[in-house]
Amino acid sequence: MLDKQAVQAALSAWLKAPAQITALVELAGDASTRRYYRVRMAPGAPLASLVLMQYPDEVAPGGELAFVNVHRYLRKAGVPVPEIYFAAPDAKLLFLEDAGDLMLEGAVAAAKSADEFLPHYERCMEILVRIQSEGTRALDGRAMPARLAFDVPKFAEEIDFFLAHAVREYGEIALSEREERAIEDLLLPFLEELAALPRVLVHRDYHSRNVMVTAPARPGGAPGVRILDFQDARMGNVYYDICSILRDSYVALPEKVVGHLTYVYRHAAPADLKRMAGDRAEFAYRLDLAALQRNIKAIGTFGNQARNRGKTFYLRFIPPTVAHLTANFERNPRMRSLAGRLLPILSLLAARAAEEAPP
Repeated sequence: MLDKQAVQAALSAWLKAPAQITALVELAGDASTRRYYRVRMAPGAPLASLVLMQYPDEVAPGGELAFVNVHRYLRKAGVPVPEIYFAAPDAKLLFLEDAGDLMLEGAVAAAKSADEFLPHYERCMEILVRIQSEGTRALDGRAMPARLAFDVPKFAEEIDFFLAHAVREYGEIALSEREERAIEDLLLPFLEELAALPRVLVHRDYHSRNVMVTAPARPGGAPGVRILDFQDARMGNVYYDICSILRDSYVALPEKVVGHLTYVYRHAAPADLKRMAGDRAEFAYRLDLAALQRNIKAIGTFGNQARNRGKTFYLRFIPPTVAHLTANFERNPRMRSLAGRLLPILSLLAARAAEEAPP
C-alpha cells in the first residue's frame, strides 16, 4: 500500500518546501510488477502533476535500478524518454515526468484514417533508428543492456515460457514431452538464425502501449511522443523492435502502412544499420522471422497474465497475435512444417481467449 504521507515527505524534501498533494491516483500500469500513480499537486506548485513509479526490485548497495541505468543511455542518444525528477530508493519510489494518458494504441483507435496516426509511427521509426545507432554507441562498461543479449538460450527460454504458461496452464492443452520437443526442434533453426545476426541496442517492448502521444510543446506545433518501459533493454538484432511495433499484438496495422514504415526505417537508417538489415527480400524475411519468435513469446505473456495474475484483460490480445502468426506462416513456405505443429495449438488458444476475454 502506497503511503501518501511518505510521498508528500519525499516531494517536500525534493522541492525544499512543503508539498501539497491534491490527488494520488493509481494508473493502469503494464504487465510487470511495478505500480504507477499520478500525483496531482496543489495550484502554484512547480509541477501540476508527475508520475510515481513504485518498484519491487531490490537494488544492492552501490547498485543502480535498471530503469535509471537504461534511461541514462537513451537520454545520451537523444531518445524522448520521460524525465526522471528524483528517486527515493529507501521507499523504492521513482518520480517521473507525466507523459499523459494517450497511448499510441489510443491514438490509432481515435483516428478517422491512417493519415491521422501515421506521423506518430513515422516518428517512432526514426526514434528506433536513434536507439539502434546512437543508443548502441552510447553504451559503456556500466551499461546493463550491454551485458544481456537475445541469444539462443534466451530465445529458447521464451518459447518454453509460451509452452508452460499459454499452452499448459492457460490453454490446458495436453502435449506429450515428445510433442513439445518436436515444436522446439522445428523452432531451433529459426532461433539460431536470429541469434547469429549482428546486435544493436534493443528496447525489447517497443509497441503501441509503450509510446505516449503528448501535447504539442507550443501552440500549433506537432504532438510529441515519450517512450516508456525500456528497463529490460538488451542487445539483439535490428528486427526485434521493428516487428514489435509493426506486428503489434495491440494494433493491427494495414499491410500498406507496414510497407510504408519499413521504407521510413530503411530511409532513416545510417549505412551500418542498412547493411545489418540486408536487401529488401532479406529484410522482409528476417522481419517475419523476428515476429515469429516475438509473437509466440507475447502469447506466453498474455496466458501467464490471465492464468497466474488474474489480468484477464490480456486475453483479448491473443486472437490478433495468432492472426499475425497465421499470416506469417502463409507468407513463408520455410515455416510450413512448424505451422503444421503450431497452428492447431494457436487456434485453440485464440478460440478460448475470444470466449473468455472480458468485454
